[in-house]
Amino acid sequence: MTSTLRRAVAGSVVSALVALSLVVAAPVGPAAAAEEGLAVSAVSRYRLDPAADLVRATMTLDLRNTSKDTKADGGVYAYFFDAYTVPIPAGATDVRASTGGSRLSVRTSGTDDPSTQTVRIGFPALRYDQQRRIVLEFDVPGAPPRSANSTRVGPGYATFVAYGPGDEGRNRVEVIAPSGMSFASTVDGFDTARSGGTATYTATENTFEGGLWATVSLRDPAQVTERAVDVGDLSLTLSAFPDDEQWSRFVAGRVEEGLPVLERLVDTPWPGGLQRIREDASPSLRGYDGWFDPTGDEIVVGEQLDDDLIFHELTHAWVSADTLEQRWLFEGLAQAVAERAVDETGGTPREHRSVGSDDRDAVPLNEWSGDAGSRSADVDAYAYPASYRVMHTLLADTTDAEFAAVVGAAVRGERAYDPPGLVTPSGGRTSWQDWLDLVEDRAGVEGAPELLSTWVLTKEQRALLAPRERERTAYRALDRADGPWLPPEGLRDAMTVWDFDRARQVREAVAPLGPDVAAVQQASARTGLAVPPSVREAYEQAALDPDYRELASTLPATATALRAVGSARDTAARERDPLSDVGTTLLGVRERADAARTSLADGEVGRATTLARESTERAGWALPLGLGLLLLGVVLVVGTTTVVVVAVRRRPQGRHAHALPERSVDPALDPSSGR
Repeated sequence: MTSTLRRAVAGSVVSALVALSLVVAAPVGPAAAAEEGLAVSAVSRYRLDPAADLVRATMTLDLRNTSKDTKADGGVYAYFFDAYTVPIPAGATDVRASTGGSRLSVRTSGTDDPSTQTVRIGFPALRYDQQRRIVLEFDVPGAPPRSANSTRVGPGYATFVAYGPGDEGRNRVEVIAPSGMSFASTVDGFDTARSGGTATYTATENTFEGGLWATVSLRDPAQVTERAVDVGDLSLTLSAFPDDEQWSRFVAGRVEEGLPVLERLVDTPWPGGLQRIREDASPSLRGYDGWFDPTGDEIVVGEQLDDDLIFHELTHAWVSADTLEQRWLFEGLAQAVAERAVDETGGTPREHRSVGSDDRDAVPLNEWSGDAGSRSADVDAYAYPASYRVMHTLLADTTDAEFAAVVGAAVRGERAYDPPGLVTPSGGRTSWQDWLDLVEDRAGVEGAPELLSTWVLTKEQRALLAPRERERTAYRALDRADGPWLPPEGLRDAMTVWDFDRARQVREAVAPLGPDVAAVQQASARTGLAVPPSVREAYEQAALDPDYRELASTLPATATALRAVGSARDTAARERDPLSDVGTTLLGVRERADAARTSLADGEVGRATTLARESTERAGWALPLGLGLLLLGVVLVVGTTTVVVVAVRRRPQGRHAHALPERSVDPALDPSSGR
């Protein structure tokens, strides 16, 4: 729905006007005050003639003079009526009146309302207690679309004022049309009777003293001009009055140009749920320029060429009662989005009525309710511009990126205490509390609590702001203490739902963990090893007291594991002499260091610590083991050489050795000869 309200009844034309004449029979002295009066009974019938594109109207008026003649100062004062004035639609043709088969004089005059004129019916004097039946007839043609005269009669549709002058209980207004046409009115008092393809809508309760005034709209859903408009994967059908091609062209252009802009401003892809944009006068009869109807998957707007209105209603595909709880939230935010889209596409911005929080009709905006299709109430005239003013003040100074971030977060149902992009499945719709947290945390808006306190909150809700600020201050301190990690889920949830007593209890349980978290993060930074994802997740997702108690041991153990694994890694990777390298290999120092890192990444901090310490301890034995192996090797080599020498000296003779021929040997070359 949009914020512009329309009034069907305007100025003095709402009441029948009469001409009262005074005859002095025998005047003696000054005239005395007279009791005046005219009783009126009426049946006013408006029949739509689709073949002629006309509404044919007949008013049957029964007038009775109730102004008694009076005597005063020797004279008689007689009062009579000789004319009766009735408001009828401007542009009415073939206006004629008769009484008893005789024509009466009629004279039409304009009014300040471009949709209304008056007709003065003259007749012979109607004296006290006399009655006269007058039949007034006229035809109502329609003015062109977007004319100042709001009367419309065209192929398959009609919008006009059905007026009936008459006293309460003696007045009936009938609207007759083909039964296949839909019917809407500015009042809810019409009863429906159908017969032979015709529907008769009848109202008998006056809307003001002296008459019934209702603007009605008839529409044949089969008589439309349709065209498709495609933007990416989206295809919409535009349904216009058959004689209003300009409306179709305008709306198609706004959709094609504006939808990509809206997607960017809302930071969320088109959500679907819309199939049609339909031209119809019925929203204006309920006090609106248009509405988004999610049950019918359609936007319904009037004939006006208003890009702000089209963008506002398109935005309701994202920003609606399905995604935000309070009416002022989704109406004010839809208008803020539309305003930026109008500015970006070079359109004409809407002018908003100025309102104050102390206006006579002002209410805390959190108490404003209603939905699409309901009849506009008096409070709407205040609440629409007030909602816009609050939202504009909150977001006017944000950049496009900040604007999109906070609007997208609200549409997706993100919590202010979670990182951007994280959506809790059970989060539900965004409430005014969520919105206040989001605009402060995601968009950096200052002064938001004071603004909402002035315009939005009830007395009971304002009382929540002080404890909220106290706990938010403490929350920020805790959040700084745990560095880049999120505070535990139990605290974030309590802050999100504004359960500040629980938030305090959780914070008191979590605050002692701050030094342990810092120790883990410092150990990670110094060693270059990542904190096990399961450990960080255990902290950020902790929601119950047992979770917090377990973290009191898990976090110190993780810091210890990080330091031990880092030391083992560095020790295993250190450059060594050949003997130490041999010992390192044989002792499995590197293998245990690698296994420790794997266990740490898997969150097995105890096993990681054990393996890391084993790796470091074994690294200390690498050189002694290498030396021992070297000595053992020397011993083995020496021992092997000795055995070989001894074996040579003791080379055995074969049992069947052959005698070698003797030869002379130079004693100097004989190795067995001594000196």
